[in-house]
Amino acid sequence: MSADAIAYVRDAVLQTLGIACASTVLALLLGLPLAFVIARGGTIGRVVSFVATIVRAIPDLVLAIVFVVALGLGPGPAILALGLNYAASVAKMCAEVVGSVPREPAEALRAGGATSGAALLVGLVPSAWPGLVGFGVYAFESIVRASVIVGVVGAGGLGSLLIQQLNLADYRGFTIAVIILALLVIGIEWCGTYLRLHASPRLVIGTFLGIAVVGFATLAFTPDPPWRMLASAPEHLWRYVLGATPQWNATIAQSAFSGILQSVGVAVAGTLLGTILAVPLALAIAWPVARGWMRGTGWRPYSFVAEGIGRVTLTAGRAVPPIALGLIGIIFIGIGPLAGAFALTLHTMGVLGKLLAESFDVADRRAAESLVANGATGTAATLVALVPGSFVLIASHVLYRFEWNVRAATILGMIGAGGLGQSIYNAQQMLFYGQLSTYVLCAIALVLIVDALGDRVRAALRLQRMVV
Repeated sequence: MSADAIAYVRDAVLQTLGIACASTVLALLLGLPLAFVIARGGTIGRVVSFVATIVRAIPDLVLAIVFVVALGLGPGPAILALGLNYAASVAKMCAEVVGSVPREPAEALRAGGATSGAALLVGLVPSAWPGLVGFGVYAFESIVRASVIVGVVGAGGLGSLLIQQLNLADYRGFTIAVIILALLVIGIEWCGTYLRLHASPRLVIGTFLGIAVVGFATLAFTPDPPWRMLASAPEHLWRYVLGATPQWNATIAQSAFSGILQSVGVAVAGTLLGTILAVPLALAIAWPVARGWMRGTGWRPYSFVAEGIGRVTLTAGRAVPPIALGLIGIIFIGIGPLAGAFALTLHTMGVLGKLLAESFDVADRRAAESLVANGATGTAATLVALVPGSFVLIASHVLYRFEWNVRAATILGMIGAGGLGQSIYNAQQMLFYGQLSTYVLCAIALVLIVDALGDRVRAALRLQRMVV
């Protein structure tokens, strides 16, 4: 690569980091106070929880398109879209974390005359601290991936770079950018893992301040810093709302219905195929299998090879965002829903494989070990006892991935991978803002319906709801 090309890639990486860091700061500054409002309950808490549910239902790229249309190109719309979307997630999930800890210390403080705010901060937050830190780290990791996605619609960064290289058929540059992106995501995951294990308040607060400084510094040196755009955002958004009344006719209805069917089909295919690939890879890296415990003979050298291949494969699938996998699918498969199914299959394999392996790690192994002690092979014991014993966690993880994939399938349509996102993108490009509003509302309704059905399935199977 030439010096100019290297500098261009460097600027794209810095802009992506700037968007991610600024969005994280906005999400935490808005989301944490709202989480405490929701945790306190009452009418205001229920209203805030309902609004947060609606905002979470909007796929981040869909929200980014709305802000790009209303505000213009650049990192500003991306920061607002990701900041507001993840602020809603932070509010909902952190409120659930706070609500899951024992309330006796807070009630004792209230009985002693403390205010409700002081009782919440002193009586509940210390017990909920590990969970709050864990979700905060998860949110930052997710925002880093999403900051690449929003670049596809003109927000800058690595996403815009990937689209430009694909349009120019610069497959070498495209490959280099994907590798850089994967290494960036893997590095942030490693840092996040360390922060989860060493969640001291001083380290967490220092990390937050560091993220804020990095976000401000990297965006300050971009050609068009977003401060002025963000300052005028409310006025422009209000004008957009007034001028983008949803439209409905037979053509729009047919396009929306076809897009919804394609999105659901892509999500189902990606979830099923990804699960089929994830299960054997998860078993290859799970400690009860990889380290020989299920064979009754201890660790064997060849297990290390299978474990290494499994870990590398799952990390690669997890590190590359679905939007980049979708672009790769378009290169090799062509435009259409097959490219979307390809992307979600690989990404689901990476994420679900890690989650399933962790489930197998903590599963009750006594029944499987009893079978091995009585002469059964390790494979038979694993399939007959270990895997069925982890059914509840497996079902919860698979359902979570399907809900996530429905959102992702909508996003993938915007790069030509089929689904409702294609209609959203076309309406934006042709400046049909009334149609755009209709398709956005359809996307929100689709996500809310899928989430509601998922909650019913969880209630029937008594599963735990995970973060989406």
